[in-house]
Amino acid sequence: MLSGALIPDNNRIADYFSRKLGADCKTLSVKQSFPGISRQTWLLKMEVSGEEQGFVLRFDPPWGASVPQSLKHEWLVYSHLWRTAIPVAEALWYEDGQDFLGGLPLMVRRFVDGSPGIPGLAENSAQGRKLRRRVADEHVEQLARLHLLDWKAHGFGDFLNPPEAPGQSFRKEFDYWSRFWRTNKTAPFPVISEALYWLEDNIPQDTPRISLVKGNNGVGEEIWSPDGRIVAFSDFELATLGDSAMDLAFSQGTLELCNFDASIRYYEQCVGHSVSPERLAFAGFWIKFKAIACLNCCLMRGFLARNDPRLAPAAFELTSAKAYEHQLAAAMGRNIVEAWAEVSGRERGSYASLGGQS
Repeated sequence: MLSGALIPDNNRIADYFSRKLGADCKTLSVKQSFPGISRQTWLLKMEVSGEEQGFVLRFDPPWGASVPQSLKHEWLVYSHLWRTAIPVAEALWYEDGQDFLGGLPLMVRRFVDGSPGIPGLAENSAQGRKLRRRVADEHVEQLARLHLLDWKAHGFGDFLNPPEAPGQSFRKEFDYWSRFWRTNKTAPFPVISEALYWLEDNIPQDTPRISLVKGNNGVGEEIWSPDGRIVAFSDFELATLGDSAMDLAFSQGTLELCNFDASIRYYEQCVGHSVSPERLAFAGFWIKFKAIACLNCCLMRGFLARNDPRLAPAAFELTSAKAYEHQLAAAMGRNIVEAWAEVSGRERGSYASLGGQS
């Protein structure tokens, strides 16, 4: 169970934690968290001075992460959030150049009891519908708290490089990711090139405030209690400062568990300002482009360079990226709000089987 070329044996894990914690440690269990596409994540159960404790070890594999941001970027978000009222696991340490994992960047945080999934969420019953409503509302409330956080007071501007003004939020996003795409794409991709011209023509400038944006969120990303409460936000590999609509567009279907429009209205009540259709539509299509960029420029590039031995990332790029490319191609030249309403309506239709619409 322990081996791989990435994870040392139990004794080396115990030795490493003993040195870092300054206490006698024994390894009780090691389990990899799947699917682990962005980075490798391992759940460790340790005995520390006779007391059982849980830790999460997260690191970049030898072939690199599936996102352009460094692991230190993610570590800094965790360590700064731990000082706030936002629910997040305690960040313990970040290390680069150590001999424990052959020098790979790594971070360790406390294990938080809970699960990325929620039992009974897809149950087609009154109880299931009630749970979905509670999960959607909980997620809205916690996202609103994150987006209203005083990021300046908590030092996020020291390492996240905020846009010059709220209205420049999407412009800054566009410039960074389009530059990353042009530099790292594995093929010409003329459809994506054309889509970027269309997206640039539709960049909204009505962002009401600069917010700390998680990047990817929802069920499957956070740590949840069985009753549908967020115990801790998790996975900040795409965190940035910008327009909060990015999180609304990339909630992994969580805001759509009951009624997406109702979730957006509730979010507006929680944050105290509206979410324009233009912002939401741009964010929805922009998320698809960012997914293509990560899948191709990181995962596929690593596979083609023979650094990443896994077949799953290559298959993921060939399927999901092509599907997103098709959606962008169908939207180009159209009114972006109307195009997004059509695309998102089809996607939200997949939740009809849950019986949770209201």
